[in-house]
Amino acid sequence: MSGYTGSTSPASVHLLSTPTDVSELLSLRSVPARALVYMFIASNAVFTLTTLQRMSQPWPSFVALALISIGALLVTRPQPDPFPLLDTLVVVGIVVATALVVSWFMPTVGDLGRESWHLGAATWLLFFLALRRRAWIAWIGMALLTAITLWWALSVGHTPAFALGQVQTHMGILLVATLFASSLRRTARIINTLTARSVDAAAAAAVADSAQEIRRQRVAELAALAVPPLDLITSGVPLSDADRVSFHTVEAELRDSVRGRSLALPAISRAARAARARGLTVNLLDDRGAPLPSGAAMQKLTVVAVEALDSTSAGTLTVRMLPAGRAAAVTVVSDDEVAPVRVSLNSDGKPMLGS
Repeated sequence: MSGYTGSTSPASVHLLSTPTDVSELLSLRSVPARALVYMFIASNAVFTLTTLQRMSQPWPSFVALALISIGALLVTRPQPDPFPLLDTLVVVGIVVATALVVSWFMPTVGDLGRESWHLGAATWLLFFLALRRRAWIAWIGMALLTAITLWWALSVGHTPAFALGQVQTHMGILLVATLFASSLRRTARIINTLTARSVDAAAAAAVADSAQEIRRQRVAELAALAVPPLDLITSGVPLSDADRVSFHTVEAELRDSVRGRSLALPAISRAARAARARGLTVNLLDDRGAPLPSGAAMQKLTVVAVEALDSTSAGTLTVRMLPAGRAAAVTVVSDDEVAPVRVSLNSDGKPMLGS
């Protein structure tokens, strides 16, 4: 008979799919995405160098450039969202530190141009935080950036309106990022739903194919076992005693395939056939309805059953898989007066003490 194939059901089919998140939709692992990050860093370097003559000291600009570059590399790091909280706080800290370092070295007379490049760069970092499901913290970062800008403006003689004029555009950009992130998350949910449905459909198809293959295998096994004796019976040829013994053996093996399906393994079936040929009565019973949990356990069960079948010379030998939930999973019992056998196995296929 066939080897152990196990049973397949929809509940036992586990197909894993990686959920799509905003990071996946933005393709942060792609070469173009990394190229944009490097272009962002390069453009900030250009702004730093072209505005040095209007800064009261050059070093704050270089410090800000280094901080913003680190923040850009950090916030675009590919990983599942939401963006890690610790990294989020580091990015917000970079935004605050950059504003504190640069602001009091900017020109205090006239309108600001690229000298305030750090505001746009900081907003870009907050933009990505919002996209990566940290919108509320990004807005806290914007509030801190606004407060520092207002503090600087008032301390150097500018009006609050001047300070708000420096950040109002950046607030709008962050608002766009927040709304865009919400739209991207909805898109990600739709994609994940469709993916889950396709996985379920594939799992159902796999189960159906597996069940059909098992049915074909069972039919082929039945035909190989039962058709030759049936052909012999219907041929009208006189039957010998050996033929009748063979019919009894086939009947027993067919009974094994129904009553002891999980035990109808090739090695056990061969040993049972040989034992029946010696006159031993063999009963294979599967009251469990399923094999033992692992292939290793089934191998150990096979070894014990075959040894008992080979060593028992007379009487009846019964190999029974007990219902799940009992301490003993399998019993092997014979009433051979010469060498009786009684072995109990647990669900790991190991003999139990006292069995």
